[in-house]
Order: sequence, then structure tokens, then C-alpha cells
Amino acid sequence: MGKRITRKKNLSENSLIFLVLTFLGFGLLMIANSTVISSSSLYEDPYRFVILQIGWVLIGLVGFFIFFHLDYSSLLGISRSLFIFTFFSLIFLAVAGLLPCSMNFPFAPCINGANRWLYLNPPPLPSLPFLGVLGFQPGELAKLSVILYLSSQLSLVVQKGKNSRDYKDPFWTYIKISGMAAGLIILQPNMSTALIVFALGTIIYFISGAPLKPVIITIPLFLVLAILVVVISPYRRSRLLALVAGSDSSDSSYHVKQALVALGSGGLTGVGFGQSKQKYKYLPEVASDSIFAIIGEEFGFLGTSLVILAYSYLIYKGFCIAKNSEDLFGKLVASGISSWIGIQFFVNIASMTKIIPLTGVPIPLISYGGSSMVFTLMGLGILANVQKNSQL
Repeated sequence: MGKRITRKKNLSENSLIFLVLTFLGFGLLMIANSTVISSSSLYEDPYRFVILQIGWVLIGLVGFFIFFHLDYSSLLGISRSLFIFTFFSLIFLAVAGLLPCSMNFPFAPCINGANRWLYLNPPPLPSLPFLGVLGFQPGELAKLSVILYLSSQLSLVVQKGKNSRDYKDPFWTYIKISGMAAGLIILQPNMSTALIVFALGTIIYFISGAPLKPVIITIPLFLVLAILVVVISPYRRSRLLALVAGSDSSDSSYHVKQALVALGSGGLTGVGFGQSKQKYKYLPEVASDSIFAIIGEEFGFLGTSLVILAYSYLIYKGFCIAKNSEDLFGKLVASGISSWIGIQFFVNIASMTKIIPLTGVPIPLISYGGSSMVFTLMGLGILANVQKNSQL
């Protein structure tokens, strides 16, 4: 009986790793295919984007296996240090955002009107071999650090109970951690990432078993604040109008229209791998935000349906891991990471199909992007770690 359970557990762990590697392989294939034109134009090298992505994938896989083999209990201590590092990184970007874009602060440059990147070796510092200038998006790191730190704090609070001498209100713990991170991310500005971070915190709070009444009471206030942030921002308001009216002439409207053209051109079975026309500089951000549209154009409705089913299985498997976790911390972490994958995937395809306003949220494991790839793989390594220490 023991050997049968062990074999079943090993099979389940291997299936998760196989699924992750399959997504990575498919993503690299699509990036190599979709960026030939743009990469040749920018770098005079048709495979520059995919070569860079291979580097990020390798770094992410190192992070995956480090967290997979790490002592599970040590994550409780790591979570605090990781959140503090993320918090000060976000503060640094917020301060840099107060400077005019024309100043172009080298460690946190203003790119397209936003300060979302933190560079570790900007010029004139020496560049790294192969990777060049190394930077990351603290907003992407915030997704992982909020999941870990909030899960650790809520698991301790809930387990101690109200009668504990050092009891802390779980609602205010959730508001402080999620609210501080989301608020600093909005200042970059990056509303989509801020909403994802806050949504992840809310999901973890609900699953923790903490009282729901405070959250239900404050939800209308959060909705009003979100609407105000959209209304007072010209480009966010433009994206909303492009969704509602459909007649907006902004760049966001053009982007969505080209994505719909790509998806519509694919029909049932697609135009064939490598035969996309939209990748010829018609569709912006073909390898990152818009890669789902290229998949739809080349593989059609059947291809996109298969991708959706595969991600649905990954998310389902993640919540099964959460259900079988032996402790509350593991349950919350696994739920948070699974929700992270699910929310980002939904937001991406919903914006590409004009269900929600256009937003620059990548598909985990498939879209081009270093920060998203590395931190997502680290999170999935933790998910595999939770599974390794679960009941099944």
C-alpha cells in the first residue's frame, strides 16, 4: 500500500513538472515564430527575442528546482525578507516616479510614461555576458512575495486564535500587506498588476477562514476607488471607452482590433503554424501581451481551446494540491499561486477578446518576458514543494 501511494504521488509530481515544461516549450516555439520580423527589425537578428527568453527560462528553472527542494518550513522565514525587499523596491520606483520622465533616472527609467523596471547594472556600469543589462519588475515579484508573506501571517493569526496574547486582526493584516503593495504599484502607474496583487490577497484571506464580514462591507469602497483611478487617468479612460463604445481612435483600440482580426482569421483550425500575417508589424506586442491572438490565428479555435483546457487543468491541479496540503500555510500558498496563474491567464485572453479593457498582462509560461517568467517558475516550484509535502 505504501509503495502504491508513493508511486501515485511521484506520478502526480512528475505530471506537474511535465505540464510546466510543455508550456515552456510551446511558449518558446511561439516566440521564435512570432518575433522573426520584429526581432530582425530591432536587432538585425531574427532569433534575438527567443534567445533572451531561453535565458530567462533557464534562470526560472533554476529557481523552480531550488524552491522545489527547499525545506518547506523555511518559506515562513523567507517570506518576510522577500516582502521587505519587494516593499523597498516598490518605494524606490514610487520615488523615481515623482521625477520628470525627461530626467530618466538610470536605475528606474521612465519607459512609456511609467517607472516599472528596476535595473541593477544600467550604463555606464558593465553589462552581463549574454543577458546584458539585468533588470526586473518589482510588480511581478510582488505577486509572489504577497502570496508567501500574507499566507504566512494569516496562517499564524488563524491558528493562534483570538485568545492568543499577540493576536492580530486578520482583516487588517490582509489590508496592510495587500493594500501597501497594490498602492505602490498603482503609483508606477500599473493598475492591472495592482488589481491582480490585491485580488490574490483577497482570495488568500477568504480561503484562510478569517471573518468575511469586514471584506464584504469594504468591497463597495474598493470598487469606487478603482473606478476613480480609471476615470482620472486619460489613458485608462480611453481604454474603457474603446471597450464600451468601440469607436475610439486610440492605440488601445487599434491593438484590440488587430487582435480580433488575428483571432477571426484563424477560423476553426487556423492558417497554419508560421503563417500568421498579423505578426508582420500589424499586431503590437506579438510575443508578450498578444501571443494568444497569434496562437488563435495559426491554430484556430481548436488550438486556443486546447490551450485553455491545458491551463484549466493546471489551475485545477493547483487547487487539488491546496486541498491536500497538510497545513494551512501550504493550503494558502498553493491557492494563491493557482489563483495567480488563473487570473493572469483570464485577464490576458479576456483583453484580447474584448471582454475587458486592454491591459498588458502576459500569459504565464508562454508570453515573452523575463520578470514574469522567472517569478512564475519560482512560484510553481513552491507549488510543487507543497505537493511533495501533501497527503497525496
